[in-house]
Amino acid sequence: MDIAKTILKVLVIAFVYLGIAPLLGYYLNGKDFARRVTLGFMAWWLVRPPSDFTLMLYSIEKFRGHARGFEFNYIEAIAIGLALAALLEKRKDFRFLPPGLWVWFLFIGVGLLSVPGAINPLYALMPAFKFAKMGFVFVGLFSAIHDERDLKAIMRGFAIALIVQVIYCLWGRYVVGGFRVLGWFEHPNPMAMWSYMVAFPILGLAISKETSQRDMLLFFAAFGSAGLVVVLSVSRASLAAFGVGAMLVMFGSFVQGFTVRRVILGIFAAVGGAVVLAVAADTFMARMGGDDSPKNDLRYGLNLQAAAMCRDHPLVGIGWNNFGLANSRPLGEKYSKIIENWEAARGSKIYAKNFMANPLTESLYWLILAENGKIAFGVFFLFAGTTIWFGFRTTIAFWKTSLGLALLGVTVALGVTYVHMQVERVLVQTKNLTTWIMFCAILSRAEWWRRAEKARKRELR
Repeated sequence: MDIAKTILKVLVIAFVYLGIAPLLGYYLNGKDFARRVTLGFMAWWLVRPPSDFTLMLYSIEKFRGHARGFEFNYIEAIAIGLALAALLEKRKDFRFLPPGLWVWFLFIGVGLLSVPGAINPLYALMPAFKFAKMGFVFVGLFSAIHDERDLKAIMRGFAIALIVQVIYCLWGRYVVGGFRVLGWFEHPNPMAMWSYMVAFPILGLAISKETSQRDMLLFFAAFGSAGLVVVLSVSRASLAAFGVGAMLVMFGSFVQGFTVRRVILGIFAAVGGAVVLAVAADTFMARMGGDDSPKNDLRYGLNLQAAAMCRDHPLVGIGWNNFGLANSRPLGEKYSKIIENWEAARGSKIYAKNFMANPLTESLYWLILAENGKIAFGVFFLFAGTTIWFGFRTTIAFWKTSLGLALLGVTVALGVTYVHMQVERVLVQTKNLTTWIMFCAILSRAEWWRRAEKARKRELR
């Protein structure tokens, strides 16, 4: 039965990647409207449950790791089709290695250095496989964004996704009666982070004077939906991140100049936010009552495990995707004792059977340090810094155009997310990872435009 199921999965994957993707590329060749619809669909599809666009080979459901098999993401197939369409059109701006992508592949290559010393080398190959295939999304999106109309098509898809998501979350909260709703996500925290990440460039477009009234209404409704989703997730860190990011984008718009639209939307956003927070105050107060001190916060104990792993294996870590093995009995008895001692200090009785599948650290940075070591950690920050640098330069370069505030929103989204990742390992989850890579590709394309414009001006001198 398992063999038959695996064969069926392989056939489906082959049909999507080797059949639908090339056909899509041939169909989109020279069709601007169809390409924009595809870009919008690609963004919208991310709000659906992960099972709608992923398929796993060699799935290990009970494994407490951040990759539980070799994952195939059908959004990658759409990206392959978009890239093939650009190749067929013989576009001079097509690149197999867009600006910044080489750093991402360098991170993956350095991460693979942890494979030989991993407890289970096969598990270490799973995230490498998943992250490497994000290159398809990067190249495909870079190839498909020809001008600002394509960028707006992507944001319309995200906007519709946010509105659909908030409706589903409201149903879960007030009809089903859930406390912390999670929508179509694995957990409320990644849902909240995905929502505010998408919301900031949408807000930038909503308050841009070049945006049509129809799009302005759609984008502002989506921005409000994102805020409501964050509140319904009851994620305190995400709520703070949403507020800070929204203020940065609004402040940027006022630096660009005051308009009636910006003032009115700013007032609506402030009043709406205050009303929503007032309604949800009791829910947040219920969460505020918890004790987050190191003595009672499990995250602190898990970070102690990660720090110990990094000290023992400083260069290449204990093995990508092996944290769940190294911090649990029986294979990781040494590091499991750190959590056991932490529990004992709280007065808990220690039974070995309760520490056979300890959770992972929630900090992405501690996870990288523990699993991949300091070299990979440095390269990851190089990539993060590259994306922020692209965002900073392109925002300035296109500040007085219709792209200025949208690029500011993307840059703010990445910057806030990088800060938040100190306490959330959210980028190991497919939806957030794919969205993040899409934003990185958008900034890469904007950097390409900046360089091309700079070269054009140099030739005119």
